[in-house]
Amino acid sequence: MDGIFLHRNAMRIEKKCTYKALSTVPDTMMFLVSGPICSLLPKNLLFHQHLSPQPCIKMEEAKLPSLPNYGLQWCFKQLGEEEFQTFKDLLKEKASELAACSFPWVELDNANMEHLAYLLHEHCKGPLVWKISMSIFEEMNLPALSQKARDDMEKCTLAEVPEDSTPMKADQGTSMEEEPEMSQAMEQDGATAAEIKDQGHGGDEWHYKGHVMTKFAMKSDTHHDFKTLASDCPQMQMLFGAFTPDQRGFRPCTVVVHGESGVGKSALARRILLHWAQGELYPGMFSYVFFLHAREIQSRRESSFTELISREWPGSLVPVMEILSQPERLLFVVDGFDDLDIAFKDDDTDLCDDWAGKQPVSVLMHSLLKKVLLPESSLIITVRDVGMKNLQAVVTSPRYLLVEGMSMERRTQLFLEHMKNEHQKIQVLHSVVDNHQLFDKCQASVVWSLIFQALQMQEASGKSLPHTCQILTGLYVTFVTHQLTPREAFGRCLSPEERAVLKGLCRMAAEGVWSAKFVFYGNDLAIHGLAESELSALFHMSILLRDGHGETCYAFPHLSLQEFCAALYYILEGLEGEWEPHPLFMENIKTLMELKQISINIHLLQVKRFLFGLMNKEVMRVLEDLLGCPIHLVVKQALLHWISLLGQQAGTIGPLDFLDSFYCLFETQDEEFVRLALNSFQEVWLSMNRRMDLQVSSYCLQHCQCLQKIQMDVREIFSEDEVTVALPMIPQRLQIKHLVDDWWENLCFVFSTHPNLRQLDLSGSILNEWAMRTLCIKLRQPTCKIQNLIFKSAQITFGLQYLWRTIVINHSIKYLNLEGTHLKDEDIGMAYEALRHPSCMLESLKLDHCGLTHTCCLVISQILVTSTRLKSLSLTGNKVKCQGITPLCDALKVSQCTLQKLILGDCGLTDASCQDLASALISNKKLTHLYLSTNKLGSEGMKLLCRALKLFSCALRRLILNECKLDVVGCGFLALALRSNRHLTHLSLSMNPLGDDGMNLLCEVMAEPSCNLRDLELVKCHLTAICCKKLSYVITRSKYLRSLDLAANALGDGGMAELCEGLKQWKSSLKRLGLEACELTSDCCEVLSLALSCNQCLTSLNLMRNNFSPEGIMKLCSAFAHPKSSLQIIGLWKWQYPAQVRKLLEEVQLLKPHIVIGDSWYSFDEDDRYWWKN
Repeated sequence: MDGIFLHRNAMRIEKKCTYKALSTVPDTMMFLVSGPICSLLPKNLLFHQHLSPQPCIKMEEAKLPSLPNYGLQWCFKQLGEEEFQTFKDLLKEKASELAACSFPWVELDNANMEHLAYLLHEHCKGPLVWKISMSIFEEMNLPALSQKARDDMEKCTLAEVPEDSTPMKADQGTSMEEEPEMSQAMEQDGATAAEIKDQGHGGDEWHYKGHVMTKFAMKSDTHHDFKTLASDCPQMQMLFGAFTPDQRGFRPCTVVVHGESGVGKSALARRILLHWAQGELYPGMFSYVFFLHAREIQSRRESSFTELISREWPGSLVPVMEILSQPERLLFVVDGFDDLDIAFKDDDTDLCDDWAGKQPVSVLMHSLLKKVLLPESSLIITVRDVGMKNLQAVVTSPRYLLVEGMSMERRTQLFLEHMKNEHQKIQVLHSVVDNHQLFDKCQASVVWSLIFQALQMQEASGKSLPHTCQILTGLYVTFVTHQLTPREAFGRCLSPEERAVLKGLCRMAAEGVWSAKFVFYGNDLAIHGLAESELSALFHMSILLRDGHGETCYAFPHLSLQEFCAALYYILEGLEGEWEPHPLFMENIKTLMELKQISINIHLLQVKRFLFGLMNKEVMRVLEDLLGCPIHLVVKQALLHWISLLGQQAGTIGPLDFLDSFYCLFETQDEEFVRLALNSFQEVWLSMNRRMDLQVSSYCLQHCQCLQKIQMDVREIFSEDEVTVALPMIPQRLQIKHLVDDWWENLCFVFSTHPNLRQLDLSGSILNEWAMRTLCIKLRQPTCKIQNLIFKSAQITFGLQYLWRTIVINHSIKYLNLEGTHLKDEDIGMAYEALRHPSCMLESLKLDHCGLTHTCCLVISQILVTSTRLKSLSLTGNKVKCQGITPLCDALKVSQCTLQKLILGDCGLTDASCQDLASALISNKKLTHLYLSTNKLGSEGMKLLCRALKLFSCALRRLILNECKLDVVGCGFLALALRSNRHLTHLSLSMNPLGDDGMNLLCEVMAEPSCNLRDLELVKCHLTAICCKKLSYVITRSKYLRSLDLAANALGDGGMAELCEGLKQWKSSLKRLGLEACELTSDCCEVLSLALSCNQCLTSLNLMRNNFSPEGIMKLCSAFAHPKSSLQIIGLWKWQYPAQVRKLLEEVQLLKPHIVIGDSWYSFDEDDRYWWKN
């Protein structure tokens, strides 16, 4: 271990040692940071006297457990209790070898593992301890521990400094007169040497802290104290308590500092060391804090951990043993996890706990972060937000701290300070501040500088500033092209050689984005044919920044610039004849899964947006002038293909995918291109949380010519946010109407004028009174064709008054859903006034879970009597109870009532409520649909209802009684009613404990020719194979039964065999059969396959959640493909089966393209599920 000075904590000795004077801060160590910068360097001139190279500074070492102590403890912990006692017995036999060590044998018998390790290393020399331990482990036949002892003995022998040897001479260094920067730093702070020394435990700590203060001092910090720092820099305040236990007493050993690229995480990491060294951050908590720069570490390839920390020590004599003797007092600041994680593997087989042995640096760092190496130490890790997922897989129980970069107020202030005239300020404030995509990136100072320069360039060239600010790509094109264009020959296109350099740079950027590589080395430049001199000649400023740590490496000033260059690569590649499209828009992208994998990578997402932006006509003209040749349309066609895939699978696309595609299209600012791309979209689902989302959505939606349905979740847009907070600092003369108002009005205008839009779903939205008023005014326009309005769980209470007025004026609106919106009595009063109006055309009103009271039910009953068009009313989840059901049923008896569908699920109804319901059913000849699920009706309630059902005059056709506490007795009453009922065609009894006896009673009635039941749902009704014989008979005999759902019943293979007997009969008219989770196995597949081959009527079959083996599914595939089979929908989760089986299922679909095999057997539309529209 050359060049490392190892202390012996087992002995107290006095050493004569000299200290190398601290070196000055090189220019390369000056860092540009955003936000407030602060420093607390000592100012006392007395400190200088103790930095001169005096040879005899006396210090006494504290009695700390030495590092070998920990190694021996680890060995002991691998032993069982009996083995540890054996070790102690054998140790007694070695008493002669320890005679010179004054070992306290009286303490041996009662010593535990930790205490014995301490006794051995406190009273004996390290090599002797390991020699004896090795011998004992060999006697105990423990070769692994013996080898461990041998290895540690060798390390300890190398580390031993003979007492009679001449002390190693440290570098003398220079005098303080030769170190003006250090002198000035100490002079400014004014602390004495004694004060600094008292902050640590010894001279080594004091010496190291002085070095840290010099290395990490920042000139702009010198005029701030720590309190000023904490108030100006909230991140430092958070860091101050980062290791403080929480309310549950948990103290993290790992703190993750995360944020966007360029917001100042690295600068913050360096400040941690500076303020620790000054004794104002973590005082008394850590003896040593080390800064581990990821890029520098990664460039070393292989190292030992001691070598890594030795590089941070100010001199060549490193007290490694002292430093590592108390790992719990060590803090490692790992800056830039993103530059390490690509080397990590998924498994932990390569992790090591050896701090002295050489390993690949990725293994060392992985071991450190995983708490395998020095597990007692503490960590602070900086990482970009996009790298959080990789880091979370490595660290254990971390505490997360977010660094947000420049605040909204600071960014606004900077724009105001640097804009030249009032007109430009107004343009920027209302085109940049409201553009979150652009303004958020300005949190990083380097991006703010880039965008500001682009804005100035645009103004200088006479471009329209607001239009330019709409798209991010335009600003980056402006910036890069101005950097490329020689100032003395503006307008000249690039030469072929210059174009080759640009293409090589962009190719390197693109490959870096795809492989998550953002730091490049000399060999990377060489691979792409790049030379630093060529890049310097091509660009006015450095497009690649050079990092001088260790091996020279390069990085783009900001990740967004690399992403832009990556996008530009595809344009440059398209100029060549041999162009090969990258997977980003390859023609072989056929599935939605492949598209989503692109969207998961945030860097690829931004590259994709830049690509669309490069399709902007003005941008393309600028690029063509720069490149000196036209840009081919191959990229444009590929991007159109990508958008069309989304449109074709709109039903399975999430809201983020839709919004991402809209942002991509918005970047083009090409209406013709957008119209072509969205031509296949019939429905969209958008989740909008930012103001800019409104502008982007309205721009794209107006070009969706075939659009019929919009689902939109609008949140946090109309509430007070940081933009509103920043407004007071904007001068009054510059404040005009906020653009968000215009954007919302434009979006509402699209709703009201779209010729094909029929459904607007704003579920979950938060709309204030102004937003609701604006929306409703637009919806009242004669051009509005919307028929269905949905506000499920939306917060629109303050704007309901405008909504009721709208449904009176707009004659197109037929359906209104206010589920989950809390309604007061006065709201229902306004609804009454609206629905009784002769101009109101509303036919369906859904008021589920609206907190309605029995008083509201009185008003609703008046609506039923006075409304001439209302046909459907849903009150599910409201506590109607007996007080509310009575007036509702009284209204149903009135001849003027036009209601056809009444939904009263989970309304607190009991058997007592059924008397009123039965009376209404007897009198009412128009009500055809009744939903009473999740009410405790019981057998008595069923008995009362059946008095009405058995009458020939009862018009009810569809009855839903799921989860109503019905048993075999209730089935008896229902069976009697069905014998005389001629109208009921749809019946659902799911989640009632009918049992086989109850089912047999129903089967007897259903087998009769007079029974008209078409659809029967019996999910989870406690049925077994016993009732399947009679069910099979019903399937054979009933000429009306079309749909039978037996899901979640334990029918088993025996029951399936009985059902198949009925399915094989040519008389069977059953079209839809549900057998999900019926405990079927492969044993029934043979008989089922035979039945399906014979049956020509069955079109829909659900077999999900059964225990079929691959062999069983293979048997069924032959039946699915049979020419006589009429199956069109098959419920199966294909992905649970091996590739061979999936291939067979795909072959079935190729043979019969109309067949759908998947897990969507049930409709997601509630009305479809309840009333079997499908």
